[in-house]
Amino acid sequence: MQQARFLTDQRLINTTDYLSAAEHYRGLLLCPLCSEKAWFIKAVNSDSLNRAACFGAHHQDGCEAATLRLNAENDVNPGQKADTVREPSARYAPAGLWQSIKAPQLGGSDGYDVNSALRQLLSHLCRNADFAAQGQKVQLLAASGRELIAGKLADYVVHVNDISDKHLEALYIFWGRINNVNEREFDNPDDDELWLNIGDYRKEPSVFIDADLRRSLVKRFNLADLDALSGADFILLGHAGKSAHGKFTLHFAMSKYIAFRHYSISST
Repeated sequence: MQQARFLTDQRLINTTDYLSAAEHYRGLLLCPLCSEKAWFIKAVNSDSLNRAACFGAHHQDGCEAATLRLNAENDVNPGQKADTVREPSARYAPAGLWQSIKAPQLGGSDGYDVNSALRQLLSHLCRNADFAAQGQKVQLLAASGRELIAGKLADYVVHVNDISDKHLEALYIFWGRINNVNEREFDNPDDDELWLNIGDYRKEPSVFIDADLRRSLVKRFNLADLDALSGADFILLGHAGKSAHGKFTLHFAMSKYIAFRHYSISST
């Protein structure tokens, strides 16, 4: 997709426009035809791939603006036409983990790896947003054995569009889709920030990641380019805060408490 619609004034912009004022346009782009959220994709020039800069989106079925395909490994819908994403292989918890009414505990010395379990739960939620409303129960323990959450899974799983004041300061499992990534650099690298934005960073929820957690995240997920998280689905175990302007911000303590469903890009 070589053009995107700027939400503020509805005009069409191209990739040159975006690069000239990325902060102005970030999180405020839509597909011109189906109006799904769009994001900027950098140009790639290498021995194996040459791709011009463009815009991506998870288009609605049949949208003729889609020029790329987004494929999620193990989650591909053969009939889907979209600006596409393929996931790297992931370690999954046993298949029955989230299908049992009384799911086994997560984490702890006798439980499943919490990162793998979150990744599998995310995969289920992406297929069926109401997956957690089937009566499952969850107990999640820290490595020390301390209980983090316990009870009905449905009471703890919150989509980013459904965050409200009742979710503030308590531990929940939040999930949704990242639209754009914003790295903020300061004179002291220890003050650097990474923001994973759901859309408009001024109003819509964002995931905040400080410099230390960013380094851990890059290492755990082997993220050579953080912009690759644009368009990805995510799930995290953490807390929600709220700014004076009413914007919700998500925070998590360690990189094992977040997981992603990445997409690879290919031509349609």
